Amino acid sequence: MCEANKAAPLVESKPPEPELKDDKSIEDLLASMKGIPGMEGIKMFTADDLKNMDPEQMGSAFGGGRGKARKRSRSEWKKDLVDFYTRYDLTEKIDGIDAALDKWKGRESKMMDALYKKYDDIIREKSGVEKEEL
Repeated sequence: MCEANKAAPLVESKPPEPELKDDKSIEDLLASMKGIPGMEGIKMFTADDLKNMDPEQMGSAFGGGRGKARKRSRSEWKKDLVDFYTRYDLTEKIDGIDAALDKWKGRESKMMDALYKKYDDIIREKSGVEKEEL
């Protein structure tokens, strides 16, 4: 089929032009979106809103940004440690949780990273994942 159509002229295709039924303002468009699932509480920003935001404000407005993450409480970290030790049958370590939290105070996420690294073999064994599979 390719050989038979080798000499055929090229046909240029143009993308279809969008149909504009009528000129709606952005307010009309947003009003028409009310009631669409997932659109509740959506915030629309104007160009002026964006021009007047510093990077920190912009980050927090769009759900990201630096810092400003909620600090987790000691009891939340304690629960995470109990869950970790229980999940991987390391229940003998539960008695030392308070001492570990004292030692790693302010660096709890690094503590969790260190635990996952330290007990990597046990975690893989429990999950049935071999090192070669990763």
